[in-house]
Formats: sequence, C-alpha cells, structure tokens
Amino acid sequence: MPDRVARRESPDAFDFDGDGDAARDWLETAYGTALGLDGRMGAVHHRRRERGGVSFDRLRIDESVSFDAEPMPLLVVVDVLSGEIEYSRGSVTDRGRAGDTLLAAGWGMAFSGGGNGYDVRNTSVSLEVLSAAIADIDPDKTSDDLRFSSFTPRSPAAAAQWRAVVDRLGVSPEGSDRPVGQGDASRLLAHSLLQTFANNVVGDDRGAVRDARDATQAVVRLAQRIIAERAGDDLTMSDIARECHVTPRALQYAFRRHLDCTPHAYLRQVRLDLVHQVLRDGSVPTVGDAAARFGFFNPGRFATEYRQVFGENPGQTLSHGSP
Repeated sequence: MPDRVARRESPDAFDFDGDGDAARDWLETAYGTALGLDGRMGAVHHRRRERGGVSFDRLRIDESVSFDAEPMPLLVVVDVLSGEIEYSRGSVTDRGRAGDTLLAAGWGMAFSGGGNGYDVRNTSVSLEVLSAAIADIDPDKTSDDLRFSSFTPRSPAAAAQWRAVVDRLGVSPEGSDRPVGQGDASRLLAHSLLQTFANNVVGDDRGAVRDARDATQAVVRLAQRIIAERAGDDLTMSDIARECHVTPRALQYAFRRHLDCTPHAYLRQVRLDLVHQVLRDGSVPTVGDAAARFGFFNPGRFATEYRQVFGENPGQTLSHGSP
C-alpha cells in the first residue's frame, strides 16, 4: 500500500499520492462535490496546477473505480491519456479511450460512470471564467442559459484544437503569476471549451459568419486607439473586443486580415516600443522597472524579444539613453 502523501508545493500547484478513504476525500475536495467513488481504486496520483480560475490536473487511478457524482461547481474537460473511462448524464453515455476528449457534465448536472484504471488530464474551468466568456459572445446570456447538446467534441479538428490550447496554457505556465495576460489566457481557454463542444451559446455557422463580417478596418482602428491609450493597463483581448463591440474571434479575424498578426502580438509590440522609449529617454532607473511597467515579468523572454525588435539588449539602450 503506498504512503498517503498530500504535498502543496506553491499556492498554485499541489500533489497527492495515496489510496482508500484519503484518496476519496482528496478528490472530493479538489472537485468540490460528492463524487460517490466506489471500487478498489488502488493507488491514486493527482497533480494540479491552478491559475486564473482554471485548474490543470493529471489524475491516475490504478484499478477499477466507479462514481455517482453530484453536480460540480466547475466544467471539467477530460483528455484520456491511457485506459478507458465512461460518463453518463441522464440518458447520454459517452466512452473515452486513449486520445479521446470528453466533457464530464454540463452545469448543474449529476453524472455517473467509471473505469478499470485510467490516466487522464482534467481541465476545470470555473463559473466566473466561463461566465465572462459567455458574456463576450452574447451579453444577453449567462451561465444559467448554457446548454450542451453534446459532451464529445464537434469534430476531430475541434478536439485537436482544444488539446493544443491546453498543451500551451497548462504545460507552459510561463508568466502565469503576472496580472497582464493571466485573465486573458483563462478566457481563451473558456472560449476554446465553448468552441469545442456544441452548445446554445456558440452556433455552428452563424457566429463565424457574423465575426467575419465584423472584421473590418474600423474595428482595427478602434482597437489600436484603445491599445495606445491603455497599453500600460491590465488590458485583455476580451476587454478590447468588448470596447469595440465585437466578439474576441471577430477581433482576431480583423487583425489577421488587415495587419497579418494577432491582437495580442500587436499589443505586445506596442508595449515593447514603450519600454524602448522609456529606456532611451532615461525616465526609469532600471531595465526591470521599465519592463514591469508594461507587463513584462519574464526577464529572459523579454530580453530575447527586445533584441529581436531593436537589435540590442535593453541594458544597452538604457546605458546610451538620455543622461
């Protein structure tokens, strides 16, 4: 029998290795509901990283387990890495094996199921984050209105897109502790969830047609003005889209169509230029102060991007700037 160990490494990452009642209690606490776990389970290994209202989990249960769970206060997307798992919600049952992606349940839905040993990646999105994403798409809808018509991805491409987003945001936590960009990353994940599973907030075709229609030069010009005025603020893509009265997807389309870049890349370029200006005019004492003022909190990545754009290190710009 393995040792029962719960280890929290930092405010946003923790582990559990154990079995029996300790494992059951841990998982029910982690997912915020009574899971009704039954079966041998064997050893349970759980690794979680949390950031910005989203949790990225790796969960392995070594032997057979069944569950009869009450509704969770989260939406949980399950990527099956090995083994098989089954979920039933009402009259709908879906089975997943290695390489499959499933939505455990919708809001307020009880679910049941189980598996005979499996290794999964669970991505949990909070009510707050998903509600914000829904408001981006349709301000007249809330999470109470959200209904999924399927708990499996719309298509293999949609499933691949989802897993790629989780790979980027979950496995590469770079910059996750900084305010600039953290909320935007969580909101992007929530939008990806809504795009992946068919529901009544994101339509199959009409949304894309409307977004393409809204991707005008006027939207880009307005977004540029907003960025110029607020580049030093904690400004997210969703904030910009809302002020432009378009969806985040329409904003992406507009920048791709007219500037051949993403809004995020454009915002980052503007911020790099502002750092360059304050270093050149000597209005900040250190490179770190200049970078932090405009939301660059990873020194190595910042220095690399700065050199690519300006052909010198930021320290060089500061050293030969204004006295």
